[in-house]
Amino acid sequence: MKWIKRIGLLLVAIVLVAVLAITAFALTFDPNDYKPQIAAQVEKQTGRSIQFNGDLSVTIFPWLGATTEDVVLANAEGFEPDAMLTVKRLEAQAALLPLLRGEFEIGTLLLEDAEIHLTRHEDGASNWDDLVERSAESTEESSDEPETVEPQDGDGPAMLLTVGGVDIRNATLHWRDEQAGQELTVDELDLTTGELADGAPTDIELVSGFRLAMPDMPVLSGSVDLTTRAQLWLERQDMLFEDLELNLVTGQEGDASADLPERIEAMLEIEKADVRAGKSQARLDGVVLDLNGKGVGPLTYLESRLETVLEADWAAGRYDLPRLSLEAALKGVPNVGETVQVAANAALAADLQAGTATVDDLELSSDPVAASGRLDISGLDSGELVAAGPIEVAGFDPRALADRLGMTVPEMRSDEALSRFALRGEVDVTPSRAMLDDLRVTLDDNELTGRAGIDDLESGRLFARLEGGDFDANPYLAPKAAGDKDDKKASGSGEGGSAQSRAAAEDAEIELPVEALRGLDLDARLKFASLRYEDYRLSSPVVHLTAAGGRLQLAELSAGAFDGSIDATGTLDVRGDVPSYAAKGRVDGVSLQPLLTALMDEDRLLGRGDVGFDVTTQGKRVDQLKSGLDGDAGFALRDGKVKGFDVGYLLRRAQARLEGKTEPEPEELSTDFTSITGTATIRNGVVTNDDLAGASPLLRVAGEGQVDLPRESLDYRLTATVVNTATGQGGKELERLKQVPVPIRIEGSFSDPSISLDMESLAKEAAKGEAKKRIEEEVDKRLGEDSPVKGLIKGLGL
Repeated sequence: MKWIKRIGLLLVAIVLVAVLAITAFALTFDPNDYKPQIAAQVEKQTGRSIQFNGDLSVTIFPWLGATTEDVVLANAEGFEPDAMLTVKRLEAQAALLPLLRGEFEIGTLLLEDAEIHLTRHEDGASNWDDLVERSAESTEESSDEPETVEPQDGDGPAMLLTVGGVDIRNATLHWRDEQAGQELTVDELDLTTGELADGAPTDIELVSGFRLAMPDMPVLSGSVDLTTRAQLWLERQDMLFEDLELNLVTGQEGDASADLPERIEAMLEIEKADVRAGKSQARLDGVVLDLNGKGVGPLTYLESRLETVLEADWAAGRYDLPRLSLEAALKGVPNVGETVQVAANAALAADLQAGTATVDDLELSSDPVAASGRLDISGLDSGELVAAGPIEVAGFDPRALADRLGMTVPEMRSDEALSRFALRGEVDVTPSRAMLDDLRVTLDDNELTGRAGIDDLESGRLFARLEGGDFDANPYLAPKAAGDKDDKKASGSGEGGSAQSRAAAEDAEIELPVEALRGLDLDARLKFASLRYEDYRLSSPVVHLTAAGGRLQLAELSAGAFDGSIDATGTLDVRGDVPSYAAKGRVDGVSLQPLLTALMDEDRLLGRGDVGFDVTTQGKRVDQLKSGLDGDAGFALRDGKVKGFDVGYLLRRAQARLEGKTEPEPEELSTDFTSITGTATIRNGVVTNDDLAGASPLLRVAGEGQVDLPRESLDYRLTATVVNTATGQGGKELERLKQVPVPIRIEGSFSDPSISLDMESLAKEAAKGEAKKRIEEEVDKRLGEDSPVKGLIKGLGL
């Protein structure tokens, strides 16, 4: 048995020698002696030089680890600065004894004062491209080696990995993108975690600052703060985050820009985030995002909260938000003194592989407006977005909305006017248009149907085709003032104050929204079954407006009105410095008095008539429009009366003066006519007519002259001839003037014209007529009624 004892003693001696050898090695080993070999190996693997400027220390038991300080990894060639990565202190260690049990237990990984520079040049080259290439080459070489047989279930226990934690202190990341002209710095980054073990919960906390500079934008700076409790299952690639909180604060440096918010505070909370990366699935519960901003666009302050639940399968491209709600308080809305509350709710589902999405149970509200709808969306995979679905705006009081927005509604004749508005239609959105089809708009008791929207997204052209029933415009007109009609008549009485006020109005520049009109792209047509305005009714009125490039066209203006029809077109052109206007149209078979009363508050012309016109003008003021008026016009009036002007009375007064008598003025001055026709040319605001022809049972009238619109004056000459003394206004009293041309002159201002007779010419013509009459009577007496000589004498003008 002595050999057994000897063998035991030998084994003890071997163990003692081994322990002494290991102890001696630990006491005498200096890892700094191997820095050149380590640096050479790193350079071989990365192609970059590395410097260990500090001490390198190694521990063996109970932790196998290494610590180094002041490490510098060189940057790629052609990039600045010289160092891509610098680390002031790096510490890593692993427990030795657990390795013997198949467990890999790492202590806390410490990284202090690390600074990394990432750069992309204008040509797209980055300072990590070479590292990626070498890593890819290494992977290819590994794939060429003979495959090793992986242990199957039951072949042995899997390696267990435990990390005591991660402790990153005061790290800095510099990112410079020369292509985009952007620079981002993440500084003062601190990251701490608890123990990281498979399936074990751990706390994670991250804090950092940042600074972002972009071209033509103010510099943004701020901070990020993240805390959560996490569990990781490495083999299953599952992650569970609970009570996640992320806070982001950012603001502008220096002079604030209106293009960006002055300050933003974002706070994200997720109650539970279950991420199953192996299956490409995730579910987020209790998601709450609070977003507050100062100086957001026109708003002085914004407070908002979004709440949702998210289910995602990114491998299949499916995302569901079964509950999504948004509430926002907007402060500083222009012209609104109080805070505006906005709310939205919806359920969203998207299938990105199919390129489709649905928005169900959509609700939008901001008192007093509330809308609801549903959208089916396609084309998400191709970029050719298409959306369709019903949308409805519930009835609300527009006056209440105007009050909320700080707007003043003009006073109207009815308090019930503009008290209810509602809308519903079908959304039709494609890459080229955004329309509402099957549109139904309700305004008080009126309804419009059709379609409207933007029919060309590239140009932004507004489009509308709307039709309505019987529309009464009277409730929406300004209230009538007491004595309004009398005041209008008084204003034309020629008093100095009225003339001065009219002159001031004409000298005032017409305020056109020129820039808005130049940018307006429009094609809108509105039609009613009938339109009531004051006491007048228009049947089937149509208004069609188009606009593009600063040219606004009245493509159609038509209606059955005043017992006739109106059809006109027009143009307003603001492309130049001075606006220009054009109008062309016809008025057929209308009753003259109601038409002129409606248009000009003028009731002195009765009858029916046809009028045609084609005129142009230009100017910035009313007086310029008058003086620049050019064009042509024509008219044909019939079966009417001109009030305030009595040709019969003028003739009777003329005859009385010839006889040395007086003629009393009738109670009503008026002239009946069977027809009045004529044409006119207009040049520089002066209307010239030389073919006026009027007829009545008593008279024939011819006229010529000018009307000067800029000076508001006229110079016109009429020649009236009595043709039938048996009928007409006082015909029997004018027997002496029968067939005698009576010259009448109308001249002076519009407000106070002078109407006079040329008595000298009248006397001469009357004498000629009397002499002729007596000669004819004497010829008849001497030669007889049927004498051929009598015909010869008349043929000679005798």
